Amino acid sequence: MSVPRRIVAFLELAVQDVEAARTLAVTNNRYAAYHCQQAAEKLIKAVLLHRGIESGTEHRLDMLVDELPDADPWKSKLRPLEIYSPYATTYRYPTPGGRIVAAPDPARVAVDANVIEALVEEARADLR
Repeated sequence: MSVPRRIVAFLELAVQDVEAARTLAVTNNRYAAYHCQQAAEKLIKAVLLHRGIESGTEHRLDMLVDELPDADPWKSKLRPLEIYSPYATTYRYPTPGGRIVAAPDPARVAVDANVIEALVEEARADLR
């Protein structure tokens, strides 16, 4: 698959993850937060790919953002998304003591989804 097609695909999948987050948040489903993390990851990977950087199988958002040069304007835009890294596992697995963490606040997920969606739309316009 060509690089431009992969970038478009990453961004389309990010949009679908945002939609999944919103849908799941309505029913207070814990997996809503996971989809915020997934949307952020796909957005970051699209930007990296646009810059000629293959991200491989890395999933830690901070490590992915670190791959961008400091002077890249997207680095500062993406850095705040690192807060979503814990969403990849926090709500999907029990704690070492067997406790199930309460589902994230649906209002918080809605805010998170809006932040990520706005950046995805900016990327769609910028990464042509």
